[in-house]
Amino acid sequence: MNVPFEKPREPHCHPAFRDLTDKELVSVYNSASVKKFDTGRVLIRKGDTDTTLYFILEGSAQILKSLNGHVRQVAVRGPGDWLPEAPLFEHRQATASAVALEPMTAFVLDEGTLNTLPPKIQLAIYKRLNDLSAERINDLIEKRLDLSNKNQYLISHLAQFLHARIDGYARSDMIVGFLQSVPRLPMYASRLAVMLLDQNVSTRKVAELARQDPSLVGAVLKTVNSAYYAFQSKVSDFQHAVLLLGFNQVYQLAMDMGVRNTMPKTSEFRELQFHSMVVSLIGFEISQLCNVKKAVVISTIGLLHDIGKSVILLLKRRHSKMSLLIDMLDHPKVGSLLLKEWNIPDEVSQSLQYQCYPEWLPPDRIPKEWRENVTALYIAHLCHDYLGGKSENELSTAFLGEYLDVLNLPERSIAELVQNKVLPALNKKLNTFPENVRHFLTKNANHITDKGQGDTSNV
Repeated sequence: MNVPFEKPREPHCHPAFRDLTDKELVSVYNSASVKKFDTGRVLIRKGDTDTTLYFILEGSAQILKSLNGHVRQVAVRGPGDWLPEAPLFEHRQATASAVALEPMTAFVLDEGTLNTLPPKIQLAIYKRLNDLSAERINDLIEKRLDLSNKNQYLISHLAQFLHARIDGYARSDMIVGFLQSVPRLPMYASRLAVMLLDQNVSTRKVAELARQDPSLVGAVLKTVNSAYYAFQSKVSDFQHAVLLLGFNQVYQLAMDMGVRNTMPKTSEFRELQFHSMVVSLIGFEISQLCNVKKAVVISTIGLLHDIGKSVILLLKRRHSKMSLLIDMLDHPKVGSLLLKEWNIPDEVSQSLQYQCYPEWLPPDRIPKEWRENVTALYIAHLCHDYLGGKSENELSTAFLGEYLDVLNLPERSIAELVQNKVLPALNKKLNTFPENVRHFLTKNANHITDKGQGDTSNV
């Protein structure tokens, strides 16, 4: 006896089956099943080759991806949508995971079941999924264009705001007057800073300048006679010591001691200077890794990048009642203006005023002549903070990929860069660094590979 066909009342017709006749729908409904899933149920796991399709009838699922070691929600799919994002009937691995965001009901159809349906029905389902995919892609393109326009608007206005602050500081009689009252760098340090731009500077000239400060002479001789170098006989000739250590080592010692002489000997200033020393060393190694021509310039920028913070601390000590207002000063611009007052070359002083740009703006918003310097400082600073205990999720890395490209670095995360390049390079020179720097670099090295990776076991 022929039983008259009856269209099922549940589930309601999903958009994927909209082109099917009632009779064809019955064939599909009789072949597949409707299932309910609790919140948190993993439907698809990244890397799976399962070919099951989930046509969502009620509830929703979130699409999860691991980005820079952290699991992020990249989309939510609700009634009328389907999972996975692209059918896996070619047995390709899933590129994302899908987890029920709330109690969910779905029409479940696997490859084997689909293949038992008449070819006409299979073709209709594939065509409809293709049309829905095209609509989804067009929608994503429109959203991306809208976000791009908003992003460009915000970037332009932020850049204008930052530039306006820079110009305002340069015209402020109060700020300029105070900077003129800050003790100047020793003459030898200022002249060494000019020398660093000369690729052909001689050891003799460096030695002549450095010899002007007895404490610097003592520091250089102490360094060259340390256990790390282990020369057979004690080095007592200063020029010979400069030749053995090299320009960069002597230059770093000279600039570090010069800056220390301009600021009070308090714990706050010492912490700032120590931080700058470590950033300087990291910046130099990154520059060497990237074949940057003037690695010593990057080293100098790192050594001086927080000089504006030192000035602000000094200003607060002298005008304690104005601390709240003083804290609002922009330390990169203050530092840049001070270095100009000290006759430090523009390649250093101008680079300093853009040091905060990478946190908010892409590289093309930084003048081309200073872009490489600012990028090296930014990445060195991120490496310092990561070594100091911060996770990558706590770092300002909105445009990190673009800045890594500026230096042609293949790594895509700070963790990868520190583990693969920075730490190995620093460890080769570890014994040449001051004791406090050695302690900073070694105390976290044993745990660095376990940091910031994120738990991705459930997706």
